[in-house]
Amino acid sequence: MDGRKFRRWCVLGCVLVASVGCNRGARQHQTPFGQMPDTGGSHALNMPTGMSKSFFGGPKAPAVPVEVVPDTANSKKPPSPETLVAMSDARLDAAFDEKTAPGSKEAMLDLARAGYQKALQQDSKNKSALKGMAQFYARVGDREKTVEMYKKYLTLFPKDADAAHEVAVAHARWKDMDGAVAWCEYALKIDPENRAVKKTMGFCLARGGKWDEAFAMLSQIMPEAQARHNLAGLLDHMGHTDASKAQLQLAVKADPNYAPAAGFLAELDQPRDPNGVRQASDTQPAP
Repeated sequence: MDGRKFRRWCVLGCVLVASVGCNRGARQHQTPFGQMPDTGGSHALNMPTGMSKSFFGGPKAPAVPVEVVPDTANSKKPPSPETLVAMSDARLDAAFDEKTAPGSKEAMLDLARAGYQKALQQDSKNKSALKGMAQFYARVGDREKTVEMYKKYLTLFPKDADAAHEVAVAHARWKDMDGAVAWCEYALKIDPENRAVKKTMGFCLARGGKWDEAFAMLSQIMPEAQARHNLAGLLDHMGHTDASKAQLQLAVKADPNYAPAAGFLAELDQPRDPNGVRQASDTQPAP
């Protein structure tokens, strides 16, 4: 367990959420690896709000989280950046916990953001605070600030391939496959053998219509039959049934004993339900 995760678990004992039903175009930056992908923009997610039910049956205002924070009254020193980041990490996780009351979510997000910002006020180059701030913007769907913060982070910490991968995943979530591929390429310049990045890049290439390139990338981390089987599942999910069948046929040819490909190929000949959906099985890879 790395230091940041350890601190987060420690702080969880000090950050308690007590509510009903709640348990808990961008600028280019030069780096040693060249320019970072120019994939800026803006995008935001709408957060739902809700009301909870009172003891007497009528509606009442959404529950507001009550926190127990470290006692600094008897100390002249403010919480350290590490403590502030660990508290913000816990609040950010709590905000997106499905058990958190909708009315508490916005308050938890504001507390998390403020904590990261206070940590950066103390140390503008704090690694955990910069990455936490970037992850915060990614989770709330602020595309422009997400890219801005990750670029700032990677300019200071250029060897963190996992951070570049996080930006790629964020772009895939925004349906920007070209941006996702560009950030995967950037991550592979840092860590050329990173299997997680190669898998993400393969699927993003496929979703962008570059099927041959997608297969070539997936083949670097898995046998041919498995790579074609995974690609076939994605193509079927995208509605390219004929292309999916072609990949499965090639998978069976590459390895006649690879049962998942043969089973999935048989499934594709089955009719869909009235909604046009074919029920997935163990032989069909998840998209």
